[in-house]
Amino acid sequence: MKQGLIVTILFVCFGIFAQTAAVKESPKDPADQLDVAAAMKLLETKEQAFERLANINPKKGTPKYAAKDKEIKEIVEEIIDYRFIAEYIIGKKWSETSESKKEELFSKIKELFTDVYLDKLFYNKSYEKKYLDKGTEKKYLKGVPESIYITSEIQGIFKGKTVGYELVYHIRRIDGKYKVFDVELDTVSLARNYREQFEKNLKEKTVDELIANIDKKIKSSKEKQDKKETKPAAK
Repeated sequence: MKQGLIVTILFVCFGIFAQTAAVKESPKDPADQLDVAAAMKLLETKEQAFERLANINPKKGTPKYAAKDKEIKEIVEEIIDYRFIAEYIIGKKWSETSESKKEELFSKIKELFTDVYLDKLFYNKSYEKKYLDKGTEKKYLKGVPESIYITSEIQGIFKGKTVGYELVYHIRRIDGKYKVFDVELDTVSLARNYREQFEKNLKEKTVDELIANIDKKIKSSKEKQDKKETKPAAK
């Protein structure tokens, strides 16, 4: 009797274990799987639009310049995961911040990230890009279990000089769309770089002080860019 009971218990336990193992080993839903080729196609499509705009060099302050600026930012808006970037950069402080301040922080971080991203890559320069590598990666950043990386090399002309650098896009799938959540320029991660800067500031400053600090960074960046554009060419 006891032996029969033990066998029954073992059978039930084995059955539960087998069901659990089956769940764990079941394949991912195809809709959740990362498609490197699809992400690559999206990026190439957007890059073609950027390349077209890169060859348009209107004078700053003109309607054509404003139109180019608007179109570039609209394209970037479609492929950059600003919400993740903002939350990642602010870290633990994000959950402690009020909704109204979150939106203000989000807006400022978006402006800062966009200005740096665009200034480094697309304003008033022609360039050539070739893709070197692509694939999937595990836990590249906290909060992203699996993502796609696409590595490229850029050779461009800026103010008559040839410049070259490596660019790595890190892409995740969110709400059925592929979005860039970090960009590495010559191995420097913009998201990690900003997070390190803000972690130091947040220990000593309030959210309002942080917003003011970001404003200063944006203003300083724009002033430097204006000086470069207005500086007379060397004879």
